[in-house]
Amino acid sequence: MKIAVLGPRGTYTELAARRHFGKKDFVYYSSILEVVKAVEAGNVDAGVVPVESMREGSVGETLDALAWCDVRVTAEIVLPVVHSLLSVKGARLDNIKQVLSHPQALSQCREFLRTKLPKVELIEVSSTARAAEQVSSAGSLEVAALGPKELAEIYGLEVLVENVSGDEENLTRFFCLGREKVQRTGRDKTSIVFYTERDRPGILYEILGEFAHRQINLTKIESRPSKKVLGDYLFFVDFEGHEDDEIVKEALEGLRKKTAMLKILGSYPRRF
Repeated sequence: MKIAVLGPRGTYTELAARRHFGKKDFVYYSSILEVVKAVEAGNVDAGVVPVESMREGSVGETLDALAWCDVRVTAEIVLPVVHSLLSVKGARLDNIKQVLSHPQALSQCREFLRTKLPKVELIEVSSTARAAEQVSSAGSLEVAALGPKELAEIYGLEVLVENVSGDEENLTRFFCLGREKVQRTGRDKTSIVFYTERDRPGILYEILGEFAHRQINLTKIESRPSKKVLGDYLFFVDFEGHEDDEIVKEALEGLRKKTAMLKILGSYPRRF
């Protein structure tokens, strides 16, 4: 079984995929869109992408890809994210002049960086694993990476400071992607995206009423620019229930009559 993940080796996405799938054949891609496209094309059996951070909110690149690519959300994974500061053997904290990591990791560790490394240059890269890979290749005592401590073993680095994110409850949510619908479990969640016409006053209120009238609990709602016209937005909604539940079918039918576009991203077992 081939599983697409964000590479290189050791990303949090891979750690989440290993937690869900166990030991499988992982295929590494350089962007979230490439992971989603690989699933859509059938080049892999499944994929895993980050969708939401407890601290930084939703991952826009993932939402944008899911809105327009023909894939299904088949599961959600919740993974504790604990960043450590990594560098080559012999490096010291007071000698570090550059810190590399994914933008969200840099943001999540901003308090540590502000107090312990206030003068370092922060360099954004595509993933925490890419940061560790580059630090290892550079071999400099003045460069460090932020990421999971597991990266130290993979890339021959040392842990300078463990758990610099400073929050044991820093959780990140991931989506498993596939091409087939998942059957009901009785404790499910459904994710959808829809688009409305801008010139209809109260339309969002009417749409949300389809859920409220049926006592369907919404767990998340947010908007993203449609990237077509300034001021146009896509709305992403998560709610409790499965798309095959009768009451959910009724709500979705009501939404279809009120929206210009409605896409069911998937129903899957609810983890929280």
